[in-house]
Amino acid sequence: MKDKYKARLEEQLARFIAELFLRKMKDPRIENVTVQKVKAADDFSTAKVYYNMIGEDNDIEEVRSGLESCRSFIWNEVKEHFRLRKIPELIFVYDVSLDRAMKIENIIDEIHREDEDEGGEELE
Repeated sequence: MKDKYKARLEEQLARFIAELFLRKMKDPRIENVTVQKVKAADDFSTAKVYYNMIGEDNDIEEVRSGLESCRSFIWNEVKEHFRLRKIPELIFVYDVSLDRAMKIENIIDEIHREDEDEGGEELE
């Protein structure tokens, strides 16, 4: 039962924080940030907010400093919206899974191009 509650709360937190980024956050450093998922500790003392960025012109350090500067605002919004005994400390973590997937896709595309250049058959 506790696992279902935790999973539901993590999903709701992710959706709520993503909505905050879209609707209430005015900091230009974080305008292209998307929330991937939230993972809360078992005791809800902390919640890691995994994020990624849309576009390639974003500086990770600049985005990280933007997120740190608005952390208390987000925490207060979470506190007002959710009825929890303890509001978790929010920890923002850059999610590298999308970057890894893009690198793998680029490698596969390069292999296909090399194969076509050598006169091999195209794999599907």
